[in-house]
Amino acid sequence: MSLVSLVAGALVILGVFGAVFMLTGAKPTPVEETAQASTAESEWEDEYGDTPLALQGMKKKPFDFRDTVQQSVGKRFEKSSRGAKLVDQLQKADLKLHPTEWTAMVTAGSIVLGILLMFRFKSIIGLLIGAVVGFFGSRIYLKMRYNKRKKKFEDQLGPTVLALSNGVKAGYTLAQAMNLVSQNAPSPMGPDLARVMRETQLGVPFIEAFGHMVDRSESEDLKLLMTAIQIQQQVGGNLAVILDNIEFTIRERVRIKGEIKTITGQARASGWVLIVLPLALSGILYMIAPSYFDPMLTKLPGQIMLGIAFFMIAGGYAIIRKIVNVEV
Repeated sequence: MSLVSLVAGALVILGVFGAVFMLTGAKPTPVEETAQASTAESEWEDEYGDTPLALQGMKKKPFDFRDTVQQSVGKRFEKSSRGAKLVDQLQKADLKLHPTEWTAMVTAGSIVLGILLMFRFKSIIGLLIGAVVGFFGSRIYLKMRYNKRKKKFEDQLGPTVLALSNGVKAGYTLAQAMNLVSQNAPSPMGPDLARVMRETQLGVPFIEAFGHMVDRSESEDLKLLMTAIQIQQQVGGNLAVILDNIEFTIRERVRIKGEIKTITGQARASGWVLIVLPLALSGILYMIAPSYFDPMLTKLPGQIMLGIAFFMIAGGYAIIRKIVNVEV
């Protein structure tokens, strides 16, 4: 590898990291803004004397590259179909990033990984592999964060419904009880309930705001709760009793899911072993004796065998997941 290639690669990596830093750089802290405002007031006093009331406490907003890019590029991207879909995915994954920032980070990471692979294997295919890994890796990461958040949300849903029922029994309305619970519930339940209350304060009907929460969480139990509230508002009834029955249903469903997860734990572990073990052994064998494993990568029969093996491993894992995935 020539010195020019190394220098070019280093410059590209530095440029990518610089772009990511500018796009995701931290905003000035309130302390820094206060210091800037104090400096401006001091300069005015030195020049003209006392600071007028119109300028007292005025904060000079510094140039922020992140906000500039978001206003010029991010807004247009969010209005597109792909941008709107990415906004929804980031919200469900509980990532407080703009789609432009997330796309810039994923692109930068893919380029860096592709360049490293290209230098390691001395082939332009490394760039393609980096792009593929970055694209699918980012999707897998969002999916993992979404699943983790959804699990925490469903674990907190039963106690939250019980707290709402106790609030209604104490004489609060459902909205008042929800506002009280949102102030004490942990994340992600607390922020989601607080968002519902903010939407209602802005004029959105309560059921519509609650429906937005159902869409974000994609929880069947929460959808059941919303349906019960809608029916109670239309035909009447004891809301506290309805909430107690829903809480019991949610609690029993969580218990049954836990039992199923325990029973199918061995089968799920077998599925992971089915994937990890062949890949790990292949990697160890390639590291210990590269010349012994080279025919599997360079010869056509070996490549065909690897393709068949990967297909059979993926098929076996899919069958195991289908067996252990019991809907409750």
